[in-house]
Amino acid sequence: MSLPAAGARRTDAGMGMGQVSSWSRDIRFVSGLILFTFVTLHLLNHAVGIFGIAAMEAAQNWRYDLWHSWPGTIALYGAFVVHPLFALLRVAQRRTFKMPLREMLQIALGLAIPFLLVDHIVSTRMLGTYFGVDESYRAVLHRLWPGKAVLQSVLMLLVWTHGVIGIHFMLRSRDAYRYWRDPFLLSAVLIPLLALIGFAVAAREVQLMGMPAEHASVAQTAMFERDVMWAKGTFYGLVGVFLLFIGVREVRVRMTRQITVRFVGHGTRRLAPGPTVLEMFRRFGIPHAALCGGRARCATCRVLVMDGIDKLPPPAMNEARLLRRISAPEGVRLACQIRPRDDLQVQILLASRLKAGVAKAFEPDEAIGKRGLTVMVADLRAFSSLSERQQPRELIGLINRFFDEMSQAITAHDGRIDAFYGDGFMAVFGLEGAQARGAQAAINAAADIVRAVEALNREFGAALPLPLRIGIGIHTGEAITGAVENDNLGRREITVGETVMIASQLESATRRVLADVVVSEDTIRSTGRSYAGTMSLKIAIRGREKPLTSYGFASAPELVRRKREDATMAPAPTEKAPGAAPAEQRGTSEPA
Repeated sequence: MSLPAAGARRTDAGMGMGQVSSWSRDIRFVSGLILFTFVTLHLLNHAVGIFGIAAMEAAQNWRYDLWHSWPGTIALYGAFVVHPLFALLRVAQRRTFKMPLREMLQIALGLAIPFLLVDHIVSTRMLGTYFGVDESYRAVLHRLWPGKAVLQSVLMLLVWTHGVIGIHFMLRSRDAYRYWRDPFLLSAVLIPLLALIGFAVAAREVQLMGMPAEHASVAQTAMFERDVMWAKGTFYGLVGVFLLFIGVREVRVRMTRQITVRFVGHGTRRLAPGPTVLEMFRRFGIPHAALCGGRARCATCRVLVMDGIDKLPPPAMNEARLLRRISAPEGVRLACQIRPRDDLQVQILLASRLKAGVAKAFEPDEAIGKRGLTVMVADLRAFSSLSERQQPRELIGLINRFFDEMSQAITAHDGRIDAFYGDGFMAVFGLEGAQARGAQAAINAAADIVRAVEALNREFGAALPLPLRIGIGIHTGEAITGAVENDNLGRREITVGETVMIASQLESATRRVLADVVVSEDTIRSTGRSYAGTMSLKIAIRGREKPLTSYGFASAPELVRRKREDATMAPAPTEKAPGAAPAEQRGTSEPA
């Protein structure tokens, strides 16, 4: 009876630690967003100084209405206390200080900021509240310029950099972030730059006003020095308490029992319980993936627990939510969220790399994500018959010429060839820009490819036993893009997903429907254009109950009345839906 009870107590304690880590992360995140919002508005207010001190103070009045209200004051100063406290708690929970450079930088910035920020807060808000000291930009800039301008600018950059690093690494594991990454980077550079310029311009204007020097009273000086000493002493005293706690904990755990953890493919280690599995990876230099830095925001550090899962606490709220989102099978856990108290055996699920025999931590490519793309799959028809009748040298020369023409047609329309295979290839469009633009580019590239094949027939016609024919399938939809890397093959960009499969099946259907190009209705609709000479088709797709509506082209796709001179020579065509076919060509379909 006693053994199960002890095991239950151990599980509850582990679950409590996981839940504390889960909700403390959320509190730290919300408080950090409040502080980052304040800093952003403050720097934008500085940037308004480019237009003069009057514009700067007009913007300040609006900002003061927000942050000097009771809700604003409680939110701001509550976040100012809560955020560093819970950040220190997270640092204290670490069982290893081997970490990526950006995490070390963020911690260092977080420790340096209070040293400079406390003086600024006390000299403005505190003295303004108790002694009525002028907090307007005129007065503050007069005090700071030029003697303290450099120190204030350094403080501004430290706070901004700390916030930007946190926001970036919080968002980078989300698919939608790729749309906002470049604007975010631009803002991260422009906002502090404009703030520094506005700060300097307004300060020089104040200097030209010839304002009289301010003289602090004895009471003001005493309060300033006392408050600064107490604030800095409290914060760095708290840092000292956490460091003492970490030191005592390390001594204690080294004197207690050890557990055995087996990392499949990376040996067995004995260590004191307490670190997360991700911290174990870092401590022992085991290649691993950790896109979010151990905050349960991504699933790249997931592991398969092969033995000992019954002795682990159940997933906390954030881990459970993420595991449900990725449909993780039984036994899969996040390495950053489990702290084993008993023997364990785990296997890393996300591939890692080894270079020159040295383990290297793997950071997934930030470009990985799901997006709307247009995929083209093309293949030469009757290639086997052609290869049997041609001399090897002639055949390879023809293939080289074919792929050279195909590559030019794809790259001319901003596409990317992801794979060549025998007599075919796969290309992707829409990696940059709108999805409609990618769909249109794919159809235009297909027209160029068909014309290139016709040109090759004219050039090599006398030497070919049968003319070259090509089948092209095009489909638009969601696809996953990224890069795979191997020491032997190097780095390769790839695209995978249902969209690729459908494009491949459309290409296979070209043989049955006697069309050179088959384009899905999704692609035609994305372009918002109408095309001439189409055949309406119903293509059966494996894994789908209903056939896919598509359009076949017996020759190079052409826009309806694309040229202006055609419009002047013939009456305007009747308005038709995108991809609609003439009456005599409509209705051809493939049996499902």
